[in-house]
Amino acid sequence: MIQTMPRDTRTRYQGVFARHQKRCQLEQDGTRCTCKPSYWAKVYDRARQRPVPTRRFATAEAARNACPDLQARLDRGETPIQARPPRLGEARERFVAAAREGRALNKRGRRYKPRAIDNIEEVLRVHVEPRLGRRRIAEIRRGDVQQLVDDLTPAMSGSRIRAVVNALRSLYRWAQDRELVQHDPAHRVRLPAMAPKPIERIASPAEFAALVGTLPLDDALPYALAGYGMGRRAQIVRLRWCEVDLTVGAIEWGVEWEAAKYDASHRVVPCAPPLLALLKRAYIAQGRPDGEQRVCPSRYSATVLLSSSGLAERARERWAAAELRPITLQECRHSAATWLDAAGVSPKVASVAHGSLRAAAPAGGGPDHARALHARASPGHRACPRAAGQLPGLSPGADGRSMTRRSLRRSLRTNSEAFALLFARRATVFETGAFNRSATSPVAATRLEDGGGRAVAPRAR
Repeated sequence: MIQTMPRDTRTRYQGVFARHQKRCQLEQDGTRCTCKPSYWAKVYDRARQRPVPTRRFATAEAARNACPDLQARLDRGETPIQARPPRLGEARERFVAAAREGRALNKRGRRYKPRAIDNIEEVLRVHVEPRLGRRRIAEIRRGDVQQLVDDLTPAMSGSRIRAVVNALRSLYRWAQDRELVQHDPAHRVRLPAMAPKPIERIASPAEFAALVGTLPLDDALPYALAGYGMGRRAQIVRLRWCEVDLTVGAIEWGVEWEAAKYDASHRVVPCAPPLLALLKRAYIAQGRPDGEQRVCPSRYSATVLLSSSGLAERARERWAAAELRPITLQECRHSAATWLDAAGVSPKVASVAHGSLRAAAPAGGGPDHARALHARASPGHRACPRAAGQLPGLSPGADGRSMTRRSLRRSLRTNSEAFALLFARRATVFETGAFNRSATSPVAATRLEDGGGRAVAPRAR
C-alpha cells in the first residue's frame, strides 16, 4: 500500500498552511477536520530560487509571524535554522564538498588534509549512512549514535569506532556552525575501551644496521630514514631531493602540508653517517635527479607514492631468509628515541628532532625501560641498578650480545655530536640559507662509493 503525504490545507493567511494528522477525518474522506493541526509557512529564497518552509507552530499566527524573520535571514545569505534540515546523506555530501573546497575547517581552525577528508567520507558512507542516512540530522539523537556504536563494537576495533564517532562530530560541528542543528548527538557517547599494543620491538644499533644492510638500496632507504632520520611514514614517502642537503648533511622534514602531523613536524634533522651514505648512493643510483623528484619513489609510477605495505612485505621476505626479526617503520622511530636517551642526548633536543609535541619518550614507558632494553650487559656484566630487571621483548644485537651503555654511547657519539652541532649552528641553517631547498645540493665529498667499491666523482652543478 502506497502511503500518501499528509494533506496541507490553506488558511486565511497567505503562504500559511495547516498540517493535519493522519487520523484526522479530513485525511480520510475530506469532510471536516477532527484533529489539532500544526501550522507552517513558506517564503521564497531568491538566491536558490525555491520556496523555503518554516518549522511548524501551534497556531497560524505564529507561523505567519515567523515569515519576516526567515525572509530577512535568507536575504543576508544565512541558512535559517527554521528551514527543514537536510538528511544525513545530503549533509555528508555538502560537508565533504565544503571540506575539499577549504570552507569547512577542523576543530583547530585549519583545512582538512585530503587523506582526512577521504577517511571521514568513507566511514560516514560505509558505517553511518546504511543506518541513519535517510533521517534528518536534527532528528538523530544521542541514543541513536550509542546504538550505532553498540552494533559496531563486536566487529570493529576501538580505534575504528572512534574514527566513526569523530567523523560524526566533524559533520555536526560543521552543521552547528551553519545553524542547521543545535545539538551534537555524538557528544559524550560511551565508547569501548582501547586495547593499545605497546611497542616492545626496540632494535639495538647493531641489529638495526644488520636489518638495513640485508635490504636492497631502494627498500633500505625508507627504513634508514625512519630509524636514523626519525621520519614518519607520511614524511618519508613525500620527501623530495630539494629537502635533502647532502652538503650540510641534513633533512628538512614536514615541508609538504600533508606530511606535517603537528607544527613540530616541520624540523631539520642531521643525517647520521649510515643514513648519509645511503642517501648519496640513492642520489647516484637515481641518476642525480632534480629537486622535485621523490627520494623514495614508487616502483610502478612516478605519480603515485611509495606503498608502505608493499615495502613491508618485501622486507619481511628478506629478513625471514636472513633469520632476522622484522621491524616496522614506527618501531624504527621508537628505536631512535631509545638510542638518543641511552646515549645521553638531551630530551629537548631529542623531542625536536623526533618531531613530537613533547619530549620523545622511549617506547615502553620511560627512560628506565629504555636503559633496561639497551644497557643490558652480556652475561657476567653488572648493569646499572635501574636497568637490572628482566624485561620481555628484548632482542639481542646482530652479534648475539646485548650492548652495554658504554658501547652504545660510543656507537652513537657521532649522532649526538651532530645534534649538538645542529643546535649550535641553527641560525646558520635557518637564517643564512645554508640549508638549500631551491635545488638538490651537490655532494660534499669528492669521492663517493657507488656500492661496488668504485669511486664516483660528484656531478658539477
